[in-house]
Amino acid sequence: MTLLALTKPRQTQPAPVGFVLASWTPDSEQPEEDTQEKQASAEGIRECVITLRSGRTISGELVREDSRIVVIGIEGIETTFQRRNIANIVVLAPVQERYEKLRATIAEDDIDARLALIEWLRSRKAYGIAIKELDDLLILEPNHPHAKLLHRWLSEYDKLESTDRNEQKDQEDQQDQQDQQAEGGKPETPKPDTQEPREYQITRNDLVPLSDEQINLMRVYEIDLRDAPRMRVPDEVMIELMRANPDAFSPDQDQRNQILQLPAVDKLKLLFSLKARDLYARIEVLENPDSLIRFKEQVHHGRGWLINACASTRCHGGVDAGSFRLINERPNTDETAFTNLYIIENTRLANGTPLIDFNTPERSPLLQLAMMPSNSLFPHPQIPQDYPGMKYRPIFRNTRDRKYQQAIDWIRSMYQPRPEYDFEYPPKPEETQLEPDQASP
Repeated sequence: MTLLALTKPRQTQPAPVGFVLASWTPDSEQPEEDTQEKQASAEGIRECVITLRSGRTISGELVREDSRIVVIGIEGIETTFQRRNIANIVVLAPVQERYEKLRATIAEDDIDARLALIEWLRSRKAYGIAIKELDDLLILEPNHPHAKLLHRWLSEYDKLESTDRNEQKDQEDQQDQQDQQAEGGKPETPKPDTQEPREYQITRNDLVPLSDEQINLMRVYEIDLRDAPRMRVPDEVMIELMRANPDAFSPDQDQRNQILQLPAVDKLKLLFSLKARDLYARIEVLENPDSLIRFKEQVHHGRGWLINACASTRCHGGVDAGSFRLINERPNTDETAFTNLYIIENTRLANGTPLIDFNTPERSPLLQLAMMPSNSLFPHPQIPQDYPGMKYRPIFRNTRDRKYQQAIDWIRSMYQPRPEYDFEYPPKPEETQLEPDQASP
């Protein structure tokens, strides 16, 4: 009898059971992170089969999905597919259900087939089910070497995962207790302080949003020519482009007139290829590009976290927020969202590190500062004990958090290399012109 090696088996056996058609549902209807982790531990991963419009079929773990992308885990590597390139997606029945159907076809004394089934469960992270199956198998074959080895491996791995979950829960409980104390629970023992207590101002800051023209320029730089939003490129812009670059265009007037009839995206390609930065501001972008939609809906507001967790008046949206301040008025507007995006991108830590790491998004301080301190590369600074309101609460528990993964996808969707915008923010205060009779003699 050939023993099965402790390596990840091919996902093609046993054959898939019980295909179920699944359509995308909004994130608000999907289970929370802890529920998903619990399901993964007890019932295994969610498997799916996607069919691309090219006809190619791909199977793997359904890691996450939204209205624009589907992320599939293939042999442990996460691969992102644009939803517009997917013809359909089929989610397989839960591992527990498929296991029961497969188990019903295997005889009690068929040890090899049962071991193959256990390996199948292990590859799908259904450790609890696999351990129960092994327990039953070891009653029949108590000295089976491979079954004993598998049982030891699965039991230790399950303990490690349980320990991680318990430690995470303890950290969250400790944070909740601190929050309750800060909100009027059991008072903490005050520390002696020789300095006079600071008086904090819990009021909105006076930051001004970007202008419509500045936001339009940000949209221009974020356009993906493969999936361009609606836009308008005036004929006057193209005429100026041809005059400024006579060698790049035909001297024939009819051919130059044909350029004016091109679709807007083709006109934009010409502007980009000739690096006509002085004309970009005159392009009228009528919709937000994909990267800005992701930021606004998945990070800033909507289903996001930035405006509620970081830009509240008691945090970086107030006058006492220090050098990093965000706008929190009219959070649903483009003006607020993209002003905050500009501020975030141009903010540096004390050592000069930018908040967003476009080369390695996972290491971005913006995300690490929002991570549970015990799991963070850049833990959030301690909030003064006498600061009013709620204390700091992490947004992400770990790198598996759905919102963390969405933020990573957003950063990767941003145009690179990053542009330098031809405007200044915050604007310099206007100088007051004295009337003639107010001027010094």
